Amino acid sequence: MNTITSMSESTSISRSVKLNLTQGLHIRACSRVVALVGGFDGQIRIHYGNRSADASSMFDLMQLAALPGSDLTIEGLGDGAEPILDDLENFFSKTSESAD
Repeated sequence: MNTITSMSESTSISRSVKLNLTQGLHIRACSRVVALVGGFDGQIRIHYGNRSADASSMFDLMQLAALPGSDLTIEGLGDGAEPILDDLENFFSKTSESAD
């Protein structure tokens, strides 16, 4: 489910996604997430249960400890967030963390 909220000059987008990576959100997958959001001027957050992480922070992502099959909410704030959320959604939907 996608939610778009306009907040003054920025746009907030969130969507739910299932974590299909066979090893869950471990160090290699977290590294890939940080690379995907690198250079984005806005903010990307990932929510799992009652935890939330800044997607540009390897430490924050590791703290989520999300297992395969987990339901995540990815949220983007800022212009250009939607393509990054698309990339994250595609990555989380895979069964391995390969770049292909």
